[in-house]
Amino acid sequence: MEVKDKVPAEPREQPLLEMRSITKEFPGVLALSNVDFDVRKGEVHALVGENGAGKSTLMKIIAGVYERDSGEMIFKGKPVHFTNPRQAQEAGIATIYQELNQVPQLSVTENIFLGSEIQKGFRLNWKEMHKRARELLGKLHLDIDPTQPLGNLGVGQQQMVEVAKAIHQKADLIIMDEPTSSLSIREIHDLFDLVRELKNQHVSIIYISHHLEETFELSDRITVLRDGNW
Repeated sequence: MEVKDKVPAEPREQPLLEMRSITKEFPGVLALSNVDFDVRKGEVHALVGENGAGKSTLMKIIAGVYERDSGEMIFKGKPVHFTNPRQAQEAGIATIYQELNQVPQLSVTENIFLGSEIQKGFRLNWKEMHKRARELLGKLHLDIDPTQPLGNLGVGQQQMVEVAKAIHQKADLIIMDEPTSSLSIREIHDLFDLVRELKNQHVSIIYISHHLEETFELSDRITVLRDGNW
């Protein structure tokens, strides 16, 4: 009998983000209990569950808003422990919250470049920032004057500006929390096209939604949380 050599299995690619046994407790509430979660490079990973299931808590730990009580988080192959959102952003994580975190009195350009302004010598390079803002908005099919105050826009357009900001940050991982809640049908289609384009560029996306049709259409994998459990 001929014996064939076994072909070594190809090593599985290390996830871009890996969370192991994450636990988070608030006074009187166990929000997360030993939750495991990972995201691969260039993947759309949907996170679903009822209100209070722990989705937002898990995302805010990733984004540096909350600190975990126990467990381990590995990003780009290295253990990380973010104590504030700035650290997560600098590591390559962008978050688009359902409750927009913007400054309506500032211009569209200022909101997109907030914290990452382009300088020319000792001054801000407004010409270059407005130019890049128009380019980013153009990718989203938005015909918006970037010099106008953000507060002049509708909620749906303000949400798309937040998407443009995430693209500008060149994030490796983008968290989208109910991104279609305030969008028109046209804007939803544009967002879906953008998600697919980002995926093709090997950007990873965590997609939180209560709309299962969206989840099945966009996601490669789905993780369900219930009462803080995986």
